[in-house]
Amino acid sequence: MVLYQLSDFGRTVCKSVGLEPGPRPRESLEHRFWVNKTAQYFEKKGYEIKKEHPVKGNGAIDILAERPGEKIAVEVETGKSDIKTNLGKIMKAGFGKIVMIATSPTGVSACQKVVENMGPDHSSKAEILTWLDVS
Repeated sequence: MVLYQLSDFGRTVCKSVGLEPGPRPRESLEHRFWVNKTAQYFEKKGYEIKKEHPVKGNGAIDILAERPGEKIAVEVETGKSDIKTNLGKIMKAGFGKIVMIATSPTGVSACQKVVENMGPDHSSKAEILTWLDVS
């Protein structure tokens, strides 16, 4: 799969001909794509979705997937962020179930390493899915 977005030069060209290129994205194109794909996956399973759900005192999670009696914190991991920190903030927020979506083989390995080092009390709350699961 190939994803495209405007480069800095492309944004400059748009502005020079009177086109507004919109705000510069704060997250990578890959991450945005997989957050949207993952949201669709959970919606098809009957969950209500909230993207960029605030976590008290500590930023936001990528997706909150809810249905009666169930709340799942979902983090999309490309393998380029601090997975341990991301998982730690979710654990501190008290979510009962956490799903990490690894978007590449590198992401899968990185997620597995973090979960293995969490210990049995915490690792039982975390599930790793891949880009193949949500496609």
